[in-house]
Amino acid sequence: MSFNDLPDNCLWKIFENVHEAKDLIGLSKVCSRWSDLITPRFNQVKYLRLINVITLQNDYIDKKTLCINRTDWKDYNLMESFPNLKIVEISSPDHLTFGNFNKNPKIKGLIDHFGSIEDDFINKLENIEMYASGCFDLDYEKVFRPDQLKQVYWRSYDLNLPSFIDYFPNLKRLHLELLGEDQVSYNGPNLSSLKILEFSSDLVAGFHFMDFCPSLESAFIGDWAEDIFVNESIKNYNLRDLVFDNDTDFSWSLLQRLLSKFPNLHHLGIRNMNEINDSNLEELVKLLPKLKILDLRTCVNVTEKSADFLSKFCVENRSIVIYYDCENEPTEWPKLVNTCEPICYGFDFMKHCFYKDFNHLPYLIDE
Repeated sequence: MSFNDLPDNCLWKIFENVHEAKDLIGLSKVCSRWSDLITPRFNQVKYLRLINVITLQNDYIDKKTLCINRTDWKDYNLMESFPNLKIVEISSPDHLTFGNFNKNPKIKGLIDHFGSIEDDFINKLENIEMYASGCFDLDYEKVFRPDQLKQVYWRSYDLNLPSFIDYFPNLKRLHLELLGEDQVSYNGPNLSSLKILEFSSDLVAGFHFMDFCPSLESAFIGDWAEDIFVNESIKNYNLRDLVFDNDTDFSWSLLQRLLSKFPNLHHLGIRNMNEINDSNLEELVKLLPKLKILDLRTCVNVTEKSADFLSKFCVENRSIVIYYDCENEPTEWPKLVNTCEPICYGFDFMKHCFYKDFNHLPYLIDE
């Protein structure tokens, strides 16, 4: 029996088990019948990711993602084969061999590892709404229009934060790593639309910056500036999820003052804080009357005593789940994940960010 004698469902099953992208493209060109069976799979692909050349891994299609070795696609127009691409990953201008994505209105997200867009795409990326870069000195005003971006992943040594916020005032998610020597206090415009903030800086205190984000619902605060300014008069009643990773001296009294600013917090994760211990737990849960999840793993002074206290507390009051370091962590506990998933689907901080460390947060989250 030849392939053409097989019913469509059998052929479809065979093609479903082919994962190498070039093989599928070749099969789709055999005849119109095969093309009709394979094309719906191509149409589901939304994300283009680059494979590390060193791994010599084969190109493949996995659900919504096409992963390619960037050096082997000079004879292909990926925008033609995969018309619904929404987020693409690039490394340098020499490797932009997959069609004019900058002219395709469906492309909304760009992961640019080396700032390669500055010279090649000045004022041409008009459809891009999500941008991630590992570049430290990209001139964003050359590339993007004011208020163009809604989601940013950015690292910088010398970013003028007030000017940056003034240029992109309607961001919904902001990931910032600010590096340098001279600490300053943020004094600039509000981010009235911001829902997710991921902030790590030795220059600007993250909790002070949060005071300028009145609609903020989720936050991940990484490394700390030395001087932490706390304005207890400013409350955020929208914040539901908070993680902070602190490996410097940080007192329990300062933590109390900070958490008092977020009375409606549901989910709290604290990493690497030695000052918090079993004796603090009762004050903590009383301070946060809406708390549902408390993740204190990597806080070495929190033990099973806290879990015992919380069990008794929940019987008489409300349900709170606690995670802490223990010898035999229950299998049903969510894991602390230290692997990076560059593109995530669904604007869900708890799913994609809460149980990770700062260095492994996603580049872009597709709403």
